[in-house]
Amino acid sequence: MSVHLVDIATRVLLADPSASLGDVAKAAGIGRTTLHKRYPTRQDLVVALADSALDVVDEAVADVDLTRPTREVLDDLVAKLVPLGPRLEFLLRFPGLEQDPRVAERLDRMDQPFLAFVATGQQQGQLRADLPAWWVLHTFYGVIFTAWEAIAAGRLAPLDAPRLVLTTFLEGVRP
Repeated sequence: MSVHLVDIATRVLLADPSASLGDVAKAAGIGRTTLHKRYPTRQDLVVALADSALDVVDEAVADVDLTRPTREVLDDLVAKLVPLGPRLEFLLRFPGLEQDPRVAERLDRMDQPFLAFVATGQQQGQLRADLPAWWVLHTFYGVIFTAWEAIAAGRLAPLDAPRLVLTTFLEGVRP
């Protein structure tokens, strides 16, 4: 799938989760028949976009050494994930992706090393141990998602996002 088509299809479906293949084809400047040849159903396109987003995540974090100190790993993850914005937003926001068994399995497989990293950070006293590891991880994802939304809305400069993400995640919002 071309990057152009991925970007446009992602943007169209995030803006309108009920958009048809015809809507996507029109926005991409290609014929509906051409798109239907590649993706016979809308669900096929959605799964392909999810796979593409997961590939982007896998590639971005492949070289992150999760055995380093917790803060270094978090700095690295934020630096790699914040710029991915809409590609990853699709995974978190698009309804029903978790219903596809293959996508659900890939999401679970993607989370496993990070859950182990969180558990290690908890055991070492670097992260709160009184919260489930899955909660800590999904809170981290949530703060990154908030940064993506703020960047897209023009409220946050991309270069300011890592500091806000890490400060909020590690220190919370209490005075």
